[in-house]
Amino acid sequence: MTEQRSDIAIVGGGPVGGLAACTLARAGYAVTLFERGVSPVPNAHANDTRGYALAAGTVQFLDDLGYWAPLAERATAIRSIVVSRRGGLGRVHLNAADHGRHALGQVVPAVALEPMLDAACREAGVDVRYESTLAGVGEVTDGRRELCIHGTEGEGAWSARLILAADGIGSPTRKALGLPVNRHRYAADALVFDVQPARPHNGQAFERFTDEGPLALLPQADGRMNVVWVAPPEACERRLELNGAERLQELQARFGWTLGRLQPAGRVVRFPLERVHAPEPVAERALLLGNAAHSVHPVAGQGLNLSLRDVATLLGALRERHGQGGAPRFVADPGASDTLAAYAQARRNDVNGVVAATDFLARGMLHAAGLRGHALGSGMMAVDRLRPARDRLARAAMGLGALPRHTARQLTRPDVGSKA
Repeated sequence: MTEQRSDIAIVGGGPVGGLAACTLARAGYAVTLFERGVSPVPNAHANDTRGYALAAGTVQFLDDLGYWAPLAERATAIRSIVVSRRGGLGRVHLNAADHGRHALGQVVPAVALEPMLDAACREAGVDVRYESTLAGVGEVTDGRRELCIHGTEGEGAWSARLILAADGIGSPTRKALGLPVNRHRYAADALVFDVQPARPHNGQAFERFTDEGPLALLPQADGRMNVVWVAPPEACERRLELNGAERLQELQARFGWTLGRLQPAGRVVRFPLERVHAPEPVAERALLLGNAAHSVHPVAGQGLNLSLRDVATLLGALRERHGQGGAPRFVADPGASDTLAAYAQARRNDVNGVVAATDFLARGMLHAAGLRGHALGSGMMAVDRLRPARDRLARAAMGLGALPRHTARQLTRPDVGSKA
């Protein structure tokens, strides 16, 4: 079996694997992306109403890379966020204008983001292998890690200086590498669906904490709102069996009438909720990205943004530290141990902080009654009234941490606007 070679082999596509592939190819690496799905067909998912909530920091990074322009016309700005508690005092209102920004984030349709990244991979020269899955990970020989891929023509042998695992929460690559992971299955699932409110959302998002779990409504195109409704599995099961009107009646009772009457606007999807965290995302010549490294509760909508910051941090870690000005130069060996160690160190505080914060919000707000409830309500009112506290919360929501903006802007400019 003839071995094929790449600088970087990425197992798993989607937003994380796709963005890593096109970005690293533009940095000068020979990149192969192994995606289990089939080659995309134009308009194959025209009825897909999924939306990705991208924080302002994520939008900023995509814009620096030149990838925001083809998405902007189809995106819906999140101009404000209202955080509240059902049956209790306390409300926090975050407004982008208060922080000198047009939006706290953007909701981008999946049917826009995924084709854009596919076009970006083609434009950057990524070798995309569809209908390909990992069959096994081999040893490290002469600075290259071996892997076996099962594709349309059977099994093939590959090697790369660096393997990136972006193959999701169950990550076969993570298992093959033997990297340990901490897991916690929440006593909750999420129902995700769209609704059409009677009143315009005006770019306002809502996060409401209830006795069952958090309930979020995100603004979408055409006046729709995307609902993420977290509740115990038995409650989700029962609500799935209801007709649309009955389900919306229960939702209305929990959310309220701020947006007027809510009407169903699409199919309902159920997701089990689990926290997954690999405390050490690095193995020899291999690295975990996205949900393969960390999957968090959907409260506060931080999961995808945290994952895309993995890509941004990796880009920065691969840049050579000496030399200033001009086009950035990147290390010749992307899988060197010191480079991967630097990446892991750079990501540790952000990942640990988001994992801990989302876990607290998911579990700590469930039984906020009595004195604890009064304390939480008082705390929320204080945050809403104290500008420094509100600014800090808004900055966290926008994900405006340190990103390699100069490096991203200096990459060879893409030309994907007409292909998305």
